[in-house]
Amino acid sequence: MATHMTFLKKSVFVLSKNPILFLLPSVGAILSITIEIIFATELYYSNGNKVFFPDSILVGLFFAAFTIIYFQLGISKKSISLGAPPKNNNHSTGVLELFIIYSIYSLLLVFIGGYESQVRETYSIKSDPFSLYTFKITTYHNIITIIPAGIVIVLSYTLASFLFSAWMVQYVVVQDQDMRYGLVESFRKLAYNSTFKNMRTKMLLLFLVTLVTSIVDFVLSNIAVTHISDTLHSYLYQFVILSVVDSLYAPFFLICLFLIIPSGSFSSTN
Repeated sequence: MATHMTFLKKSVFVLSKNPILFLLPSVGAILSITIEIIFATELYYSNGNKVFFPDSILVGLFFAAFTIIYFQLGISKKSISLGAPPKNNNHSTGVLELFIIYSIYSLLLVFIGGYESQVRETYSIKSDPFSLYTFKITTYHNIITIIPAGIVIVLSYTLASFLFSAWMVQYVVVQDQDMRYGLVESFRKLAYNSTFKNMRTKMLLLFLVTLVTSIVDFVLSNIAVTHISDTLHSYLYQFVILSVVDSLYAPFFLICLFLIIPSGSFSSTN
């Protein structure tokens, strides 16, 4: 088991030598926190009126998120040197196919988030739009009651994040090998590589670590862990904590995937 955990230590080493890996996730966290503060504040002082972002802003946020993950994949790959130089120069195709993977992933997260919102509505004050959006469970009984739904949400989110992140990493590797039909080939290779015991063991370890992070996300999103009496400040405080946790874990997660997924020889760059 200790041998299989070596990639976790290597990931920490790569991150310590390449602090730039935290830059883009931090930018994403700052953008997310800023938008959330604006939206939650507007909703809080809306006197019961519904508040919506223009579609153009929502589309812009989606493309901003994709841009961040796209360049984060590139920076992560460069922080771990591949054994052979890339042969595929079709940059536009690579961007498009990664965009397709990310779009499917985002759509799946929307469905999971919709289910989580339905669960939250069960406990919130339906006459208060702000409560529907920011409700936090406070009683021991409700915490016990929400556990079954929480397990489904956490497992669904973790599985989706794990599968599609691994697919994008595998695609980057396949793209370097100049293979046709990279979108399909990368998924096929990911499935094939997962049949090897060594990779399955490492994937399971990373999945368990990611599961812990997903549990933290669910708790911060749905359960009151702070004792701030003001609902708005309590919600924003927990959202900031959640964003910081995710921005710190995301680079580690991607580096681990690059180290796990077979793609030739790797060596850490200084």
